[in-house]
Amino acid sequence: MGRPAACDKTLICKSVLLLNAIFLIGNGVFCMFFFPYIFNAVLEEKLTIQEGSPAYDAWKKPIIPTKIKIFFFSVKNPTEVENGNKPHLEQVGPFTYREESERVEEVFHENGTVSYKTRKFWYFLEKESLGLETIICSVDIPALAAAEFARGSFLNENSMYWIMKTRSSLFTNKTAKDLLFDGYSDSLLTMGSFFVKEGGVPKDKFGWFYKRNGTTWSDGVVNMATGKTDFQDVGTIKFWHGSNRTIYPDECGDIRGSSAGFTHPDLNRQYIDFFSTDICRPIRFEKEEEVEIEGIKGRRYSLDPQKTFGNENTNPENHCYHAYFKPGMHNSTGCKGGDTTLKTFVSLPHFLGADQFYQDQFEDGSLHPDPIKHSASMTIQPETSIPIQVLMRLQIILQIRSNPNIGAFFSNLPDIFLPVFWFDAEAVVTPELASQVKMITMIPEIAEVVGITSFLVGLCFLGIFVFLKLRENLRLKEESLQMKHREKVPMDVDMKQLDMVT
Repeated sequence: MGRPAACDKTLICKSVLLLNAIFLIGNGVFCMFFFPYIFNAVLEEKLTIQEGSPAYDAWKKPIIPTKIKIFFFSVKNPTEVENGNKPHLEQVGPFTYREESERVEEVFHENGTVSYKTRKFWYFLEKESLGLETIICSVDIPALAAAEFARGSFLNENSMYWIMKTRSSLFTNKTAKDLLFDGYSDSLLTMGSFFVKEGGVPKDKFGWFYKRNGTTWSDGVVNMATGKTDFQDVGTIKFWHGSNRTIYPDECGDIRGSSAGFTHPDLNRQYIDFFSTDICRPIRFEKEEEVEIEGIKGRRYSLDPQKTFGNENTNPENHCYHAYFKPGMHNSTGCKGGDTTLKTFVSLPHFLGADQFYQDQFEDGSLHPDPIKHSASMTIQPETSIPIQVLMRLQIILQIRSNPNIGAFFSNLPDIFLPVFWFDAEAVVTPELASQVKMITMIPEIAEVVGITSFLVGLCFLGIFVFLKLRENLRLKEESLQMKHREKVPMDVDMKQLDMVT
């Protein structure tokens, strides 16, 4: 009775062992080969911009905190500059603001795109800034714009000659708040708004950010792919102001790039094109290095000024961006409002990475380009393309040119590209958000480890089962041989006894 019970227990143990082996091997195969497809499908759904998805919430009102620092260049020798000497510049700042933005008036379309406006708010951070009453000697924009408007026209230049007689300088001392958001009035603005066409740009005052706080007019209406019909297209800008073209000719005028920092995951991505409505073109960030931000392994893409802002010699693709100047500076003239009166340009701060010509325009000690302080980059988590750090640093430049026909302080001006201010906009993932991103990136890694472990343990269990089965078969074979041997021995004895009797 004891032997059958023992056999039953052995059979049950082997059956359990076999079932566990099959389950573990199957689980390992699932985790290693099928789970990645399911995870990517779920990830695509979550990263598609549609109501109810995490991507929609992040797009609608970005939760990654953004801080913008603004630095002005104050001209220390304005009279000497008007007499033809090199400017001596002094950096003044920072004037720091917390930036918040939200997408408003969004309309989702059946073709898988969404149209929207962006409303931005800036909140001054007094403890991290110089006072807004700080005086800065900057170029007088209304005077410069009026002179450029008159350039080449005998009648206009003659009229401007008498107007400039009433003014004392091309440079003006203004507070930071007037140059930024408050704006300042000028008779040249009220006389006719010479340097702007009809449109959304305010004309009653001048300030670099005048009437931009809490409004939507500056960025206009953007149409962007949501990824719903084609996830590979998520975040790609399709139209701006109802057009798929900008002010530039040929292929440079094609609207392309990421609209709001969204892009599909691509482990082989070599660059990111981020479309900027402020300069009417995509800004290219090229793959640079692997970094770690808040414990997240990321991939950094950096702006190379010799390429992104290069001329046709350093980057032939830029031939149609009106790139007639030394490399390292982009010609953005006419981007805002379409008026080309003011010759405006952008570069990296302090002309970092640009041709030495630009720094040589100024007195020694005016500019101090520093890759750590003045470079621009985007860092994303490669498997999800979630931005974990954005360093957007750009410098605003005006072209200053002499005009003897207007006379006064325009007669002897040096022809220079004068940097007016630069900004450092930084957005970095918080520790709380970083932990969520890390969890998302860890799921495939955990699944892979679990899959490999499960598969190997399952193989071990299967090996044990096979071993036990072989041992059992061997034991049964030995028992069978022993049984045959026992049956044969008595038979041999009987045969011998029979022989003796006969």
